[in-house]
Amino acid sequence: MKRFLLSLGLFLTCGALWSQDVLVVVFATSDDGFLNVRAQPSSKAQILTTLPMAFHGLGRGILLEQGDRWSKVKVDGIVGWVYTKYMGGQSWYFANGKPKLIAKYKYTPLYTDNYADDGSKYVPFGTVEEGTILADDYELLDDGYYVLKTGHDYLFINKDDVIVE
Repeated sequence: MKRFLLSLGLFLTCGALWSQDVLVVVFATSDDGFLNVRAQPSSKAQILTTLPMAFHGLGRGILLEQGDRWSKVKVDGIVGWVYTKYMGGQSWYFANGKPKLIAKYKYTPLYTDNYADDGSKYVPFGTVEEGTILADDYELLDDGYYVLKTGHDYLFINKDDVIVE
C-alpha cells in the first residue's frame, strides 16, 4: 500500500515525468466509481466510454498524455479525455537504477490474469508504443512473461516483447 501511495504521489506531483514514455495505468477516483471518457477535453463533449475505479488494485486504462485539467487515456482500445482531478495512476517505474523493461514494438501488448478459466492464462489488457518504459519493478516468470504486481491483479509482458536496459 505504501508503494502504491508513493507512486500516486509521484504521479500527481511529477506530471511532466509521467508522459507517454512511461507506462501509467489509470483509474477513477471519483465518489461514484467511474470517470467519463470524452471525445474532447470538455465536460460537454460526447461520452465514449467510462473509466472505472481500480479493480483489485489495477486500473483499466493507460495514460497517454497528462494535463493539468484534462488527460488523454486509452480504455479498452478507446482513446479519449478524462478530467484529471478524478483520475489516479499506478506505475512500476521508480527510476531507482535497476534494469528497466522497454516496449520493443510499435504496439507492444500487455496482458492481465484470465479469470474466465477458459484455458488461456492471460487476456489482453492494452498496448503501449515502442520505447515506452514499462517498469523497473518486475519479476521474470518461468513461462517467459514478466509480471508487474499490484494488489490482487497483475500485468504481464512477454519477455520477447521487451528490451531490458
